Amino acid sequence: MQPAPSYDAVTIPYLLMVLGWMPVMGVLSYLRLKSGKPLPPKSRRYRGMIALQIVLLGYSLVIAQQHRVDLLGRVPGIWTWSAAAVYLTWIAFRLHRAWKKLNAQRKQRARILLPENPGELRYWVPISLLAGLSEECAFRGMAYVALQEISGSVALAMTVCVLAFAVAHMMQGWRGMLGTGVIALILHGIVYLTQGLWLAIAVHTLYDLIVGTIAMRHFMRDDLLLASEAQPISAGA
Repeated sequence: MQPAPSYDAVTIPYLLMVLGWMPVMGVLSYLRLKSGKPLPPKSRRYRGMIALQIVLLGYSLVIAQQHRVDLLGRVPGIWTWSAAAVYLTWIAFRLHRAWKKLNAQRKQRARILLPENPGELRYWVPISLLAGLSEECAFRGMAYVALQEISGSVALAMTVCVLAFAVAHMMQGWRGMLGTGVIALILHGIVYLTQGLWLAIAVHTLYDLIVGTIAMRHFMRDDLLLASEAQPISAGA
């Protein structure tokens, strides 16, 4: 990715949206969830997420085109993709094992965010794809490039983008926000090593898909177990 040659009245509102408004919305969502106020139905929230991601992706592409920034960069080689596949396989294994250790409170929070059945998973697939595209093009792409151009500091641009990305996901709770920050650092490292967004988009998308699929399977299993335990025991003849 090439640095943006300048910043202007179009880029500044974009940065305010990505690095300001989105983190604020993350905090407000967390506070609403913590207060116990009812949330909209999950299908409605999922549709809202899809709409926001489309807007974010479109805005990022417009800014990138205006500044002639090549967001995607070069395509990594086969060994890089293979290493990413091994990493994601390890992540899936770890997530599956870690799920069994989650307490009831964290599982309930996960139910609010993640798909619980195949119908919700059908929303989750486009959400995962769009999140990989829109958030990488924004937080690891155009916002990072523009902020680096403005500040003249790679470290500052990366720090601000990582913090904004983590806080934007604050609805996952403090531990989830910390984990999201770690993932953001990993994705920034991938972009630095590959000089492009291709691999970061793929890893982000597949990670979200893996999390959603594993969660759905465990939710369905837990619900089935609860339903079987609730069945009345019939009297013997």
